[in-house]
Amino acid sequence: MSLSTAHISELQGFLRKAAIDCSERCLYQSSKWAAELLNSLPDKENANPTEHQLPNSMSNAFEFKLEQHGFSNYLVAKPFFDCREFRRCAEVFLPTCGGELTVSTNTRISQKALFLSLYALFIAGEKQKEEELGQVLGPDDTEAIVNKELNYIKSTLESWFKFLQQPDSIQSRMSDGWLEYLYGLVLARDRIENPAIHWLLQSVAINPWNWSAWLELSNLMRSPQQLQQVQSELKPSIMTFIFSIHCRQELNHTSPSLINEISQLKAIFPHSQFLESEQALALYRMEDFDQANSIFSAMLLSNPLHLDALDHYSNVLYSLVSRDRLAFVAQIASTVDRHRPETCCIVGSYYSLSSRHEEAIVYFKRALVSDRSFSSAWTLLGHEYLGLQNIHAAIECYRRATRLNRKDSRALFGLSQAYQHFEKDSFSAYYLRQAAILSPNNDSLNAS
Repeated sequence: MSLSTAHISELQGFLRKAAIDCSERCLYQSSKWAAELLNSLPDKENANPTEHQLPNSMSNAFEFKLEQHGFSNYLVAKPFFDCREFRRCAEVFLPTCGGELTVSTNTRISQKALFLSLYALFIAGEKQKEEELGQVLGPDDTEAIVNKELNYIKSTLESWFKFLQQPDSIQSRMSDGWLEYLYGLVLARDRIENPAIHWLLQSVAINPWNWSAWLELSNLMRSPQQLQQVQSELKPSIMTFIFSIHCRQELNHTSPSLINEISQLKAIFPHSQFLESEQALALYRMEDFDQANSIFSAMLLSNPLHLDALDHYSNVLYSLVSRDRLAFVAQIASTVDRHRPETCCIVGSYYSLSSRHEEAIVYFKRALVSDRSFSSAWTLLGHEYLGLQNIHAAIECYRRATRLNRKDSRALFGLSQAYQHFEKDSFSAYYLRQAAILSPNNDSLNAS
């Protein structure tokens, strides 16, 4: 697959604008993803995207006027967010948080300002939830603790969408797709999945360059069949192609044809570490550990500061029983950022491979202190508890992992093994079948 110079220039323009737009809305991971993909294109120094090639998120005059009018407030709100003062950020534009958004407010606040305010509230709610949960697997660490801001955010967005549908507002307000993403995100966190998929599809249809929306949509895919149904509703594009590859890799729906499709994308983005890691992960799920190891090793050598997906490399090295190499990777990751959940998982995997299970548990718990939604840490913690015969704790960890990521066949296989200890054969067989469905390339699961 190759693109003309004009198409590459256009793609550069889209990615440049995506990185800026996501950063302005504090979607930093998505901004980083777009910027890194931009910089993986060839001849980026020669890019000269013209004005018509750049997507314009402020395409209607009324929205532009609102953004300009509230620009000084935005300059206050964004630093509050960056300094983790999330409620102060929200109150810049929504000083009466807790009440419904009125028609008057709708006509005075831009979509960017509303997104930033409500997203700040979402993060504030997540932060409060983490604090109330207390210690990992402690007495307060239960599903009864929820993000208390979800209902307000949902009702506010529902009010805004209702306002947008009024006949007299259609001429002046056109959605830019960001609020649809936020609504889908909130619905997904509230486990209202089908409506979440609907709103996320609307978001990417309007704004296909928000990688956060694609990731959230990917998290809601449960099977290749569901993915096919969702893809039938998407307009073909390079972002749809990337989404398809990522989802199939996550669903363990890997094959040589998937590797070939990733190679086609790498021809467009020859320096993309994201695509390198997607290829390595696909090979790992196909149990081609040596080739996956080769790709991850080359990535580490080319950029030792890049920790994204490095925890998956530790899984590859664990499968290869390469303790010395795993120790080396753990040392590099710890030097870069010892508090990153990826680093904690790498160090924990080293201790696990060294049969130092108590120390492994400490590091997997540290990963979860940094990010309780880091599903692979729950799975690895479950493995350690299972090895120590703490079956109840193992089951709880595996359940947390599958709630966060239903595509994790390792957690499902762990549940199967755990229930074997209690001689609950029907439960064990059920989870084993689910693991085999998710990992058709795993011969040991399919032979069981």
